[in-house]
Formats: sequence, structure tokens, C-alpha cells
Amino acid sequence: MILQEAARLFAEKGYYGLGLSELLKRCEIPKGSFYYYFPDGKIQLIQEVLEYSYQNMAERIMAHILIKDTALASFENMCDHLAGGYRQSKYYPSMLMSMIAIESVYLDENVNATCRRIYTDWQRLYADYLMRFGFTQEESAVRGQAVFAMIHGSLISTWIKKDPADLLMAKQSLRAVLGDR
Repeated sequence: MILQEAARLFAEKGYYGLGLSELLKRCEIPKGSFYYYFPDGKIQLIQEVLEYSYQNMAERIMAHILIKDTALASFENMCDHLAGGYRQSKYYPSMLMSMIAIESVYLDENVNATCRRIYTDWQRLYADYLMRFGFTQEESAVRGQAVFAMIHGSLISTWIKKDPADLLMAKQSLRAVLGDR
């Protein structure tokens, strides 16, 4: 419960914007209980929230998004899913990770290392998926990174502009990167 609520609050407010007292109040837990689970405090909490959020996101991506007969259709499905979710104002773990990853450069080396590892794993997830469709390891790495940048960048732009048009343009651009595979 603490990780779920902290993820939502960090996504809304960022690391520096979220006070521990607000989190404790939302979770209805005393400070002592918080430090029992997170003896290193807020820094430990953000690392565990990032790990938790990434694992949940990766599982959902593999189970519900990357399920089509072609890589192109799967990543188009991802764009549609993200654009639809934006319209419904859903929380996205990827937005939390983006916000905290940027803050982590100035925040804490351990948090930054966690963010770097998560981003590497996330990009590898796409590359590994592309290998299923006959791309070589090298092609998968390059194309997976391009797809990652296109979709992830478009998602960030969607949130900033409050308009899913960039995600839908990214969807149209996927064929140039993936062909019909």
C-alpha cells in the first residue's frame, strides 16, 4: 500500500515536492511504521517505488501490450493504449520513472544508479521483443532504442501538452523503424 500510494504521489509531485508527512497521512501509518519498512527514509522509499513501478509496468507491457502478431502491431497497440490512458487520466509508472530519473541526476547517486539500470532494462525489454520477429541482436538494440525514444518521448510530450496527438504521430512513424515485422 505504501509503495502504491508513494508512486502516485511522487508522480504528481516529484521527489522534492512530496513531504513525508503527506505520505504518512495518505497511508494512515505512523512515522515509526514507515521507518520500520524504510530505515533509510525517503531515499530508500523512492528506490523501492521505482523498482516496484518498473516491475509492474514491465509485466503489464509483456502481458497486455506486446501481444500482437507483429512487432509493428504490438508497438502501435502500445501507442493506442497510452493515448487512450491519457484521455482517461490514468497514472503511468513510466511518467513516474521519467520524473524521478531526471531529478535523480541531482538527488542521490544510488537513486540515479537505480534509474540508469531501470532504463537499461526497459530498453532491453524492447530489444529482446524485437528479436522474436527476426531482427538480429544489433538491429534489435538499435531499433528498440528508436522505438523506446519515439514512444517514451511522445508520452512525455503528451503529458506536457495535455494532448495525445504526439503519441498518435509516433504510432504513424513506427513503420519507418520496424517495417512490417
